[in-house]
Amino acid sequence: MNDEERRDLNPEEEARQVEETVKAVNSKSKSTLIWTAVAVVAVLAIALVIYFTARGGSNGSGSAEGEGGVISSLFNKGGKDKDQAKDDAADDDVTVLTEDKIAQYESIGDSNKTGVSTDVSAAGEEPATPWTNLNDADYGVHFSTLAAGYDGYFIEDGSDEEVSNVLAMQFFNDSDQAIQYAEYVFRVGDSTAVSFKISNLPAHQSCVVLEANRHKYNSGEVLDLISRVVAKVDTLPFASDQVLLVDNSDGSVTIMNLTGETLPVVRFFYKYFYEDQNTFLGGITYTASAEDIPAYGNVTVTPGHFEPGVSMFMGSGVYQKDAG
Repeated sequence: MNDEERRDLNPEEEARQVEETVKAVNSKSKSTLIWTAVAVVAVLAIALVIYFTARGGSNGSGSAEGEGGVISSLFNKGGKDKDQAKDDAADDDVTVLTEDKIAQYESIGDSNKTGVSTDVSAAGEEPATPWTNLNDADYGVHFSTLAAGYDGYFIEDGSDEEVSNVLAMQFFNDSDQAIQYAEYVFRVGDSTAVSFKISNLPAHQSCVVLEANRHKYNSGEVLDLISRVVAKVDTLPFASDQVLLVDNSDGSVTIMNLTGETLPVVRFFYKYFYEDQNTFLGGITYTASAEDIPAYGNVTVTPGHFEPGVSMFMGSGVYQKDAG
C-alpha cells in the first residue's frame, strides 16, 4: 500500500489492512521457519545415516549359520565367495609356529583337550572338519566361527584400521563367573598360529572377537586347539564406594569422587555392547583415567573410543600415582 492509497482510507479501514498485512507476514515467517526446520532435520538424518553406514562394518555380524546371535547389520559380510576368501587367506599375517613356540603356548596355557568337543559329522561319528562350533566344558564356554570374514575397523588393538575378511568368532561365557581374561590359541596348517583374546566378559554373556593377528577367513581351514588360558572372577571389580561414573551421552564421562579425600588416580574400563543383539563387540576392553579428583568433586574426561549408548562400563579402580 502506497502513501496515496493510505490517505484515502479512514482510520478503521487503515488499521484493519495493517493488521491483515502483519498476519500475512507472520504466516509467511512461520511457514518459512517450519520448512527450514524440516530441511535441517532432513540434513541431520542423512548425515547420521552416512555416519553409521560408514561405521557399520565394525559393529557386528551373524552367527556361524549367518543368523541369530549377532545380526548381519553389525558386520558387513561383503558377499565374498569362497574362492576370494581363499585367495585372501594367502596374505601375509599371523604368528609363525615353531616347535619351541608350541611348547611355550603349552607351558603357559592348558593344552589338555579332555573337555573340548567340536562339531560332529551328520552320522555323529567323526568330528566335522573344519568345525564351526567348539565347546570347552572345562571352563564353561563355547564359541562359533562366523560364516564370513569381518570387514570394518580392527578394534582388538585400538588402532581402528580398516581391514577386510578377518577371521572372527562369537565367544559365549556359559558359566556363573565373569571371565577376566582368556586366550585360545590354534594351529592352522603346519606353521601358523591364530589366537583369540577376551577380557572382562560377564557371566552368561557373549562377545564377537577378531583374530588377534588379523588372520584371513578361509572357510576350508582347520583350526587345531593348542592351548588356552582362562582366568575367572566372581564379579568384575568396581570401586563403587569411592567412585560414581556418569555417561553424559555426548562421548564424555564424569568421574565423581564420593569420598572426603582427593583420589590420586581413577581408572575405568569399558567395552562396546549392542543391547538389541545382546552381545559385546571385541575381546578388547578400553581404559580411561583421570588424576587428582578432589574430595566430593568430579572430573570429566572424553575417552577416545567411548561412544554413548554403545559403551558399557566394565569396572573401575582407585590407584596411586606411578613413582617418578
